[in-house]
Amino acid sequence: MISKQPLVVEVLRGPAVESVHQVMIAVVNESGQLLHAWGNPQYPTFPRSAIKMLQALPLIESGAADKFQLDEKQIALACASHRGEKDHLSALSQWAEKIQVKESSYVCGAHLPYNEASAHDFIRRNQSPTPLCNNCAGKHSGILTTCLHLGEDIKGYENYEHSAQKRLRKILTETMRIDHSKAPHGVDGCGIPTYAVPLQAIATGMSVFVNSKETPARKTACDRILKAIRNNPFYIAGSDDFATAVIEKTQGRAIIKGGAEGVFAGVLPDKKVAFAIKVADGAGRAAQIATVQLLLQLGGMTIDEAKALSKFTMPQITNWKGDVVGQLRIAKPQ
Repeated sequence: MISKQPLVVEVLRGPAVESVHQVMIAVVNESGQLLHAWGNPQYPTFPRSAIKMLQALPLIESGAADKFQLDEKQIALACASHRGEKDHLSALSQWAEKIQVKESSYVCGAHLPYNEASAHDFIRRNQSPTPLCNNCAGKHSGILTTCLHLGEDIKGYENYEHSAQKRLRKILTETMRIDHSKAPHGVDGCGIPTYAVPLQAIATGMSVFVNSKETPARKTACDRILKAIRNNPFYIAGSDDFATAVIEKTQGRAIIKGGAEGVFAGVLPDKKVAFAIKVADGAGRAAQIATVQLLLQLGGMTIDEAKALSKFTMPQITNWKGDVVGQLRIAKPQ
């Protein structure tokens, strides 16, 4: 299905529509050919954290993961936006010890854990968050590990002209089939460059994980990343998180990853399809319900699985007392 109309998510308060979110979607096959679209598949956007699986490829393909004996949890963390829970921080700390890098070398900055209980624990202990608490610390660990394996100076690894960023541009150019050296770029929340590309290019990039015609080396790396995430969904995000819940509930039939400003990307390995989603106004609440709707349509999730994830699939609007006062829903096509 190719529709010029975006998918519309309505926010109701009582019987009235209070807000509307427009969602662009691109779905491609294993060769990157467009299968389905809602709205403009060429809509340019920053993929943000939704493509961390692609950014983790050099960690595997360079041999760095093997040299430093990274386990599956750490490979999953390289693709993660973790929520700063105890097990996340423990695995990241062990990783930093393996590569002998101090936290002061991480340029991602520090913030309180996204997991509310973990954040409260930091506050109770009067403990300051460190860069490993940053949700992108796994990605940065992967970049640092690859640099060290290749004998590169890690200082300034976030800069556009550093070899680490040139390597990431090369990977993204190869997989998305669009020259990232010519793409508009900005600085992501964690400090490294991020590139504005068409939505379909993001989906095409993700199709590398389901493309049976990839080179043996790349296919091996992709399969290793998928296996690590499928076996360790907690480490891709964390407790009470949408992405982790979807991967767990579908037993890895759907591998998804979110990014800031209403972006999601993912793959259905059994169906040999990949997708990218962007909410025009950046609303994450709309991105989640749109992702579930898409997974249902593509056969990546059953109705029973969607019902089991009702807090995400049938989100409700509540007031401060906890009373339900509204809901989110997919609008009926005009």
